[in-house]
This record gives sequence, C-alpha cells and structure tokens, in this order.
Amino acid sequence: MTQQNFHKFFIFYFIVFGIAISLIGTVISYSFQLNDIQKDLDKKAKEISEIKINTILKPSIVNMDNIVKSLSDNKIIKEYVLSKDEHKKQELKHVFFAIASSNNMIMQARLLDKDGQELIRVDRENSSKKAFFVEEKDFQNKKNRDYFKILESSNSENLWHSKIDLNIEHGKIEVPYKATFRIGMALREDNKFLGIVIVNILVDNLFEAIGTSSSFDHYIIDKDQNYILNKNNEFSFNKYKNIKRDIKEDFPNGLNTKGVYLYELKDIFKNDDSAILVLKTKKDYKKEIITQKIKTAIIVFILTLLLSLIMAILVSKIPSNLQNKLLKAHEKLNEFTLIIDKYVISATTKPDSTIINVSSAFEKTSGYSKEELIGKPMSIVKNPSRDKMIIKDLWETILKGKTWIGEIKNKSKSGDDFWLEQHIVPKINTSNNNIESILSIGIDITTKKELEKIASIDKLTGIFNRRMLDQILQIELDITQRHERDLSLIILDIDYFKQVNDTYGHLVGDEVLKDMASIISKNLRASDVFGRYGGEEFLIICTQTNEDNAFNLAEKLRKIIEEYKFNQVGTKTISLGISSFEKNDTMEQLFKKADEALYCAKEKGRNRSEIYKQIC
Repeated sequence: MTQQNFHKFFIFYFIVFGIAISLIGTVISYSFQLNDIQKDLDKKAKEISEIKINTILKPSIVNMDNIVKSLSDNKIIKEYVLSKDEHKKQELKHVFFAIASSNNMIMQARLLDKDGQELIRVDRENSSKKAFFVEEKDFQNKKNRDYFKILESSNSENLWHSKIDLNIEHGKIEVPYKATFRIGMALREDNKFLGIVIVNILVDNLFEAIGTSSSFDHYIIDKDQNYILNKNNEFSFNKYKNIKRDIKEDFPNGLNTKGVYLYELKDIFKNDDSAILVLKTKKDYKKEIITQKIKTAIIVFILTLLLSLIMAILVSKIPSNLQNKLLKAHEKLNEFTLIIDKYVISATTKPDSTIINVSSAFEKTSGYSKEELIGKPMSIVKNPSRDKMIIKDLWETILKGKTWIGEIKNKSKSGDDFWLEQHIVPKINTSNNNIESILSIGIDITTKKELEKIASIDKLTGIFNRRMLDQILQIELDITQRHERDLSLIILDIDYFKQVNDTYGHLVGDEVLKDMASIISKNLRASDVFGRYGGEEFLIICTQTNEDNAFNLAEKLRKIIEEYKFNQVGTKTISLGISSFEKNDTMEQLFKKADEALYCAKEKGRNRSEIYKQIC
C-alpha cells in the first residue's frame, strides 16, 4: 500500500470512526436529555406553585383575615348593635370607610344585625375605583343567605371563609360577573348572637396575580370538579353560570397523569370547596423543549464529528453536562425572576447597608425607582420614629449569622409611612465567616398597622382620642372641600379644672372628665363627631353645620353643663371656641381659629361661647 493510499485509507477510517462515535454519543446524550424533561417539569411545577401559593395567595388572605378580626374586635361595633345609637353609627361608618379605602381588594365591607339587615355598607365596583358608602335605602336583608345562617348558628368565634363564587345582589348573580370570596365573623355578647361583620374580596386581583406562565396553564377546581378558574375565562365559575364543562374536555386522560400537577388550597381558603390549584403542562412548551433537545443533539453531533478529526476518540467523550446546566439555569431565570421581582418586596445590601439591588415590588412600595435606590444606604427609607431597640436587636441577630424576623416602620419617597414584616438573612462567606451581603424579604402589613391606629379610643372617657379625631377631621375637610358643604369645629375646655385636681385629687378629676364626656355625648346630634383632644380639652366636629348652628349647639351644651351637679365637685362650667370652614382652610388653620376663639372666651370671664369671626 502506497503512502498516498494509506493516507486516504487512514482518512476514510478516521472519518467513519468519528461519525460512528459522534452518532453513538449524540444518541446517548439525547436519550438522557429526554429522560430529564419530565424531572425538570416536576421540579419547575413545584417551584412555581410554591411562589403562587406562599407568596401571593396566602399573604393576601391572611391580611384580609386580620382586617375582619380587627373589625370584629372593635368594641364600638357591639355597642352600636346593642344600642343602635346614631352617634356611634357615624363613628363606625368612618372606620369601615377607612378600611375599605386602604385596600383595593375589598369589594364590600358590611355590618349586619341579628336579623340579617345591613346596617353599614361600603362598596367598590372594581379595584381601580374608589370605595363609597351605600345609601340606607339600598340596604338589603341577607337573612336567607347561606353565610348568614352558618354564622348565626355557629357557636364558634373563629373566622369563617366562604366558597369562591360570583357576587349575588338582591338574590341574583350580579352582571357583569364579579368573582368574590367572603370572610365573616359572628358578633356575640354573653353567647348571644348580635350580628356579623363580613368582607367581600375581589378575587379577580388574586387570579390576575396567579396568572399563567410560558410553561403551564393554570386552573382552580372545587371538590365536585367544577371550575373556579379556567384558562378560558368563559368556563370559570361554570356551575354558577349554568355552563356544562366536563373536566375531560381539558384533561382527556384525567387529573392523575404526567404533566398535570395538583396542589391543595384548603389551608388558605378554609371552606368545604376543597379547592385545588392545577398546573397543566402546555403542549407547545413540551414540544418546544423536545425540539430544543433535538437541536442540541444535532449540534453535539456536528461538533463531535468536526472535533473528532483533530482529537479522535477523545472528542466523542466530551460531556454535555455544562450545556444542560446552562439550559436549566436560563429557564429558571426567565421563569422566576419576573415573578419574584413583581410580587416579592426584597432588597439586597452590602454589610454596610449600601443597596445592591431591589425588586420591582420594593420600588412600588417605597415610591423610589431602582436608579434612585442602588448605591444609596438603606436608611433612605428609614422612618424617624423607628424603635431603636428593634434595630439594635436586628443587627445583633444578623451579625451572629442568624435570620432576623420582625416588623419595621419605613417612610416612602412621598413621605407616607409603610410597614413591612421582614425576614432579614445574612449571606456568610464560608471561607472567612464574614457577611458578604444581606437579603431582606418583606410582606406589606401597612393596612394592619393603619387599622390598629384607626381603632384608637381614649381609655379614660371611652370616646375618640386625638389621633382618631385628626384623621376624621381630615376626611370631613376633604369631603367639605369637594362637595362645598358647611363644616364647623367646637373646642371646649373645663373652666378651672386644675383646681379640681389640686383640691380633690386626680381620681375625682378623672370622674369629672368621664361625666363630662358622657353628658356631652348624650346631647350631641347623630352627625357630630366627639372626642377628647387632650387633658380637659374636648373637640366636636360638626359636619354640614354653619357657625350659627354650631354656636347654638355650643350654648346648649354650656347651659346643660352649668346646671349639672358633679359628684363631690358640684357645679362646673365650660368655655367654648367656634370656627367654621372657609375656602382653602387647612385642618391646622381651622383648629387654630377655634382655639383662638376659646382663648377669647376665657379672657372674657369663662363660661361662654365665642365665634372666631366675631373676635377677629
């Protein structure tokens, strides 16, 4: 054999051998990749379900549970249901309105009496619309609704969850359809049923957040295999729409097949629906993965063949592990980065608190853009009123390499307060045991904190405290400006009250304050808002009232107090200052004018009422 022939033979043999090795390697690689597809889908479905359940659904429902419980625990509610006092009703209306306005997921917030009659109702048409009071003429009786019967007959004081269904008004399903979920709690006093507090939640917001993904179609079904959520919105709530939809039309091989994943929601929606979240692998997505694997196999074949001409047998053994890892990492990043970024309030900082990265959810909550935050210290959202001991405990915990869990008060770019329940996790460098970075993950609990603030009552007198008065006054001022109504303010002060404390002691002084609050409360109009502003100073917000009518009310109260005999103390008098809203008045200006009128009343000998306009 000539050298030339030998060279040709060697080249032919080399090519044939390289092709054989390439084919074998490609077939084996492709087989392993196909076997991994199902495992990848299983893992991906589990990760997606955990995000949607634990990050979206559960925190939202827990937040709503807290709102309903806080409402039910408000002592003014039971007092009103028992007494039907119109003054307390006005107080409650403000509380219900503030709560409904604070969360756009709330469709309805209602108070029902023991006979099922609506007493207070605040509605919202959809998440983009503002909450509004429903007029009493439009109130309904819900005695025949299943939720009322359940709560009435139950002896439990626990929260109750309804089925996820369509909203019903006047005994009929409301059109256009509104998917809703109700949370209710019975009101009881000495085991006597008084009524219920019930909040309707706009489920569409939750469904939108659950959404879908490039990998799976999302469904929610009840125990009877009726659809609560279908990828085709026409079939969502098919039972209530009287639309027949056999489960086999969407799942020909049943629910217990490969590519279909079931996750129970009974721990979130505590009802007898036994709702299940179903993830179904999209046909196009699986086809895309297989096509991707084929392309990868072809590339591997070509590369192996080409490299075999240089590296011979060794080239056929090049592993594809790196390629597989890169593919998996790319898929995970594309799938979860957007979801986490949108719904999880998170920030990553250096050990010195310099911000490295933040999520879109953090941007939305704080009001700052990512560009405004990165490179800045975390103190950019620091609230001056933060508890220093909490911050001290935080740093002591994370410096030990442990996770800190707690509530932190922050301040947004606009100056508004917002609260986060935070998990702060230090990332430790195992080689030197130093902290490399700090990850903070938070849940927005501002609504809960605001509810605690709103429900503040003066402990001594049982009437509104200053914080509540300020909030109600601002709301009434906004309404007055918007609708061009009258609004007046009365500040009253007990004359020579210091003498009472000095002569009889503070316990007697406290009794005088309580009696004073009780007398005035009983002689106010239903529309008046009354509270203790501090010390012996009280405030009356007179809605839709001009200065003349406010003066008449002040004089009426002054004469009643003048004629009343207090225990041990005898007679006492009060001085009153009156101001009325003028265009562009702020809350501070309105209060200052009333206070100046009060000062004038005291200068003129006390036991009198003065109008600001008449003294200035």
